[in-house]
Amino acid sequence: MLTDQDVETLESILFAPGQGDEALDVFGLHGVVTASVVGPAPVSAERIHAIATGQPEAGGDAMPDEFGTLVSRLARTIQQELEQGQTLELPEPEDDDTAEEALENWCAGFTDTFLLDEDQWLGEDEETVGQLMTPILTLSNLFDDEAFQQARRDPKRLADYADAIPELLTDLYLHYHSP
Repeated sequence: MLTDQDVETLESILFAPGQGDEALDVFGLHGVVTASVVGPAPVSAERIHAIATGQPEAGGDAMPDEFGTLVSRLARTIQQELEQGQTLELPEPEDDDTAEEALENWCAGFTDTFLLDEDQWLGEDEETVGQLMTPILTLSNLFDDEAFQQARRDPKRLADYADAIPELLTDLYLHYHSP
């Protein structure tokens, strides 16, 4: 898991001058890394950096070494937890007042990663994956579709969706990674 110092390092990278307006916070980054682990194919640290900072993917030294190291460590931790049958705990802010925003940012990061390779994620089992992804897609607040907006207006459904995410992550991981 990441230490407080690791989180501060990641935040300084994510919010460094020159990053895109679409840069994610640490919660969004965690969503991106989680999607990389549970999805059909791993996502490179460089691509994760591009998604998280809102910058185009670039080679060379565009990504700080610390970012790659910390993202790799986070990905290994998530993968180990899933392989050991543990339920993933989503990161939570220290301030309860920002919990909803943190969850939305986590879901947005996960969704951004899903959308980049949507065809690969949906593969030959679009219905199952679509059902598993619905809570995350809804909570991301990235879609204007009436069905998503209607679900977002229902506090009970939103709470149920939020509670279901850890189990859905296990189901998605098993869908793509079990024999």
